[in-house]
Amino acid sequence: MVDLNKLRTFTVVADEGSITKAAERLYRTQPAISAQLKDIEEDTKLVLFERKNSKIYLTKEGKCLFDYAQERINEIDAIVDCLRNHRQNLEGTIRLGVQFELTTFLIPDIVHEFKKLHPKVRLEIIELGHPELEDSLLNNEVDVGLTVILKQKSFFETHAFYTFERSLVASASYLNTLPPITSYEDIIDLEIIGTSTRLSNFRVWLKKNKQNQIIKQLDKVSKLVTVKETETMHSLIRKGAGIGFYDSFKLEEELNPDDIVKIFPKSKPITITVDIARRKTRTQNVLLEEFFEFLVERANRAI
Repeated sequence: MVDLNKLRTFTVVADEGSITKAAERLYRTQPAISAQLKDIEEDTKLVLFERKNSKIYLTKEGKCLFDYAQERINEIDAIVDCLRNHRQNLEGTIRLGVQFELTTFLIPDIVHEFKKLHPKVRLEIIELGHPELEDSLLNNEVDVGLTVILKQKSFFETHAFYTFERSLVASASYLNTLPPITSYEDIIDLEIIGTSTRLSNFRVWLKKNKQNQIIKQLDKVSKLVTVKETETMHSLIRKGAGIGFYDSFKLEEELNPDDIVKIFPKSKPITITVDIARRKTRTQNVLLEEFFEFLVERANRAI
């Protein structure tokens, strides 16, 4: 099988009648051009050129291959140009649903990269909580979602987009007011900050660290503050109001990272996967297909 890149080099040399001119046109070195010509003659087991007085002439076989190759290469170039124009000229609106806490971290790069490919497309970013995002996907109020929780997963086509870790932390100033924390049981008596009275993250974290005997005690926690937004929880943690969970990407964004301390540094964090999600049953749409494939390709690059 003849390599397309070598075949293209062959046609340029044949067109110019000179390796030197072909090298200038292709921005390649003359030895590199010569090596590719040698390869293509070996691949085809044909003599394609005759050399006379530093000039190159096509043999009969070379002329036949040149005519055919030039036509095929022109066809390929035309198709590529058509596809590029199609992508550049896509228009319409994409409604992207995102969980609140993921927006500032994930969305800027997505918007920047996709808009470079498709400048005429409008992106509507809709920030929602877990249940609202799933409902919006089911009700076709958003086209694609970036989410960490889907209760009715069988209704959706999903692809892993990004993975991060969630660790139990507190501010250094808060910990300095306490006696040393030596056991997992000690956290029950601390000021706990969560996003629900259920304290789901604490339950998952304790189970992952084989502390199941403590989970039931979470129902009896008295020093509890619950908030709806994770950003509010992070703010309370930074101000020394208690302990709570921080995501790894948020820790990386901290202006003063030494102020936030992991409790039990050797403990296993919770692993969270952000999924790209869309309904399995949906109206086919070229723009939305392009966007979904863009997100999947971007996720695959990160692996």
